Amino acid sequence: MRDDLYYRLSVFQIRVPPLRERKEDIAPIAEVILQNLNRKHGTRVTGIDGKVLELLLRHDWPGNVRELRNTLERASIMAGQGPIHLTDLPTPAFGVSSGLSPRQPEDVARPMVLQPGQSLMEIDDAYIRLTLDHVGGNRKRAAEMLGISVRTLQVRIAELRKQASNGTPKG
Repeated sequence: MRDDLYYRLSVFQIRVPPLRERKEDIAPIAEVILQNLNRKHGTRVTGIDGKVLELLLRHDWPGNVRELRNTLERASIMAGQGPIHLTDLPTPAFGVSSGLSPRQPEDVARPMVLQPGQSLMEIDDAYIRLTLDHVGGNRKRAAEMLGISVRTLQVRIAELRKQASNGTPKG
């Protein structure tokens, strides 16, 4: 940064400690983030499961609040409604590196199984979730892998979420 610009901007400094130094702020920050994400994505996430909150409190948050927001955004999309559960969290960040396993081992290793008579909507839903899990919630990458646009993926996720919340049978 240029010295003259730095000195103009640094007249009054406010130090905000990193999130890892203020773990008590995680729950209230997460609540506000979830409210904003519900509006943005049309989800109805009501909160965070106790086990998930424990994991969030143990995480070091090298990306600070931005990392928390990204984690919650992915989890809220996966959950769609109700509380965020361990299976909604990105596995690499919270399962492998921390030594904790938010997913049951059988969930991670179990392949997607197609059965005769299964509706295309169910298969579509499962395949989108599987792909999103595989890419850690990265919608752009998931859309590329699925051979569709990001917008088409977003519309499809919204449709699946709407059907799930209405209790409409898939298919």
